[in-house]
Amino acid sequence: MKAFFTAIAANLVTIAMCVVGGLVLILGIAAAATGDAPTTVRKGSILVVDLDQTFVDAPAATERRSALDEVFLAGGQNTIPLRSAIIALRAAAGDDDISGVLMRGSINATGYGSGYAAMRELRAAIADFRRSKKPVHAYLVNPETKDYYVASAASTITLDPFGSLVLPGMSSEQVFFAGLLEKYGIGVQVSRVGRFKAAVEPFTRKDMSPENRLMTKAYLGEMWSEVKRGIAESRGIDTTTLQTVVDTQGIIMPADALAAKLIDRVGYFDEVLADLHTLSGTKSATTVSAAATKADTNSAASTPALPQVTLEEYAPVAGARARVFGAKQNVAIVYAEGDIVDGQGDRGNIGGDGLARELRKVRADVSVKAVVLRVNSPGGSAIASEKIQRELALTKKVKPIVVSMGTYAASGGYWITTAATRVFAQPNTITGSIGVFALVPNMQKIAADHGITFDTVSTGRYADIFSLARPRTAAEMAVLQRGTDAVYAAFINRVATARGLTADSVRAIAEGRVWSGTDAMRIGLVDSIGGLDAAVKSAASLATLTGDYEVREYPRARSTADVLKELFERKPQPVASISAALASAPTLSGPGRAQQLARDLMSQVGVMLTYNDPRGVYARLPFVLTVR
Repeated sequence: MKAFFTAIAANLVTIAMCVVGGLVLILGIAAAATGDAPTTVRKGSILVVDLDQTFVDAPAATERRSALDEVFLAGGQNTIPLRSAIIALRAAAGDDDISGVLMRGSINATGYGSGYAAMRELRAAIADFRRSKKPVHAYLVNPETKDYYVASAASTITLDPFGSLVLPGMSSEQVFFAGLLEKYGIGVQVSRVGRFKAAVEPFTRKDMSPENRLMTKAYLGEMWSEVKRGIAESRGIDTTTLQTVVDTQGIIMPADALAAKLIDRVGYFDEVLADLHTLSGTKSATTVSAAATKADTNSAASTPALPQVTLEEYAPVAGARARVFGAKQNVAIVYAEGDIVDGQGDRGNIGGDGLARELRKVRADVSVKAVVLRVNSPGGSAIASEKIQRELALTKKVKPIVVSMGTYAASGGYWITTAATRVFAQPNTITGSIGVFALVPNMQKIAADHGITFDTVSTGRYADIFSLARPRTAAEMAVLQRGTDAVYAAFINRVATARGLTADSVRAIAEGRVWSGTDAMRIGLVDSIGGLDAAVKSAASLATLTGDYEVREYPRARSTADVLKELFERKPQPVASISAALASAPTLSGPGRAQQLARDLMSQVGVMLTYNDPRGVYARLPFVLTVR
């Protein structure tokens, strides 16, 4: 009988492999049919920047994706590397075939992409493009604060007549689960260090603590000031006037937005297209139709298509042009985006072991003369953070390390920066949060309510300290607190050593408090305000590089072959991938608040599954930190 079932199982596996193999073959034929011809840029082309794409901190695209890549690598997410987008805009400024830029869409970020700090870098690249004297048109329908922040860098902003400008200011909404846990009889005990370490509050409170509210108001105020400055400078108005409009209207109608000089005109998309046709040197459908009517003929079918190329299509072209071939010296950019987890990690997470391995490769590569660590992380596992910090510290002994902070570089995300020679942040970066915590849940009440009981035999006083069957005793909580205190002391020591401060001065700015990039520089947690480009130039300078050098990016982007290899090797799914799947599971679309809340809740449930630190101690931002 066993042999029978074994044979059946073997046949099923064979059939499954044939099906998968057939699917791959079909997709390969489809890819060949659709063609993977290199992108061609027609004379007068418009570069289309779609804000719907999520701009992520990941290696820049160097070649166009095939149909197979879209199936196996996209994962249903519309993303583009931020650096790739910036390189493309920089190349387009000097490309005689590009006549201008069109921005459209609405930012719908997933994960930690398209944050305010990243958008500051994108809008700076747009401003740089404008210096080429080529126009940037932005067409907006119902833009919110972040959309308008980016679009305000355009030379001409058109708002749809039936749209509105949603500019009420910024808010941070935090979700609390304490009432839910109480309702279902789930107890949570915590040990933490830091009055401002609010990551435990969703499990212990039903609202923000005074400390949490104070720090949130402070960093949110700094972020809003940066947004106002950017908008005011681009639109040629003062911040006081802008604040008055925001406070008196909030949702600004097209005519009012025009009167306040927040937009350049009210118009439909066909009007924008007509302008772009003129810019590109082609006739628009409106012009052709008018001519056809006058001549009493129908030539609308011969309307020339607007020459255009998307940012995603153009980025590999620009990336290939920007490469420095034959350079014998390199600057490595190592990306660290997502929650920090123990183990190898997965897409959307930073595995302590996985990133440490990449850093060892970079350290051993004699052609790499300097390293830039790009951090976009709210933190996570303390042990994983220390593994990464250790590898960076070893690397610093042989080559300089510069940190470029993205939208988040807080808690564990700040921990890993403490091996850097120099640290850059954006004014609206969220950083600091130097504090740690541990969570210990118990199911005693909910189990008892359903007739479930537990009994235990132990060989030591603390043998079942992590049991879910009961609350911890005071003595057990003291044991856990000692562990938390030890990790916090190590964190303080790392920061003090890195920043040249005393332990007491670090404690004064620590306590788990979150800071904006501007405030972080003021109190000594970062060195300079600047983006990824500034960090790369600084790293090259510290390495005293002369002549040409190439920028290499790590970890290497996965290929379709890598995905297929993993599929057929049937390796156990990393724990971290569970959260990545949950985070990307919702398919709800659109800017509706209900959809956004559903996505946020699903994402935060996924984050809970990344809590895999062996000691159960975490250095992470507040559980839910959503800035709009």
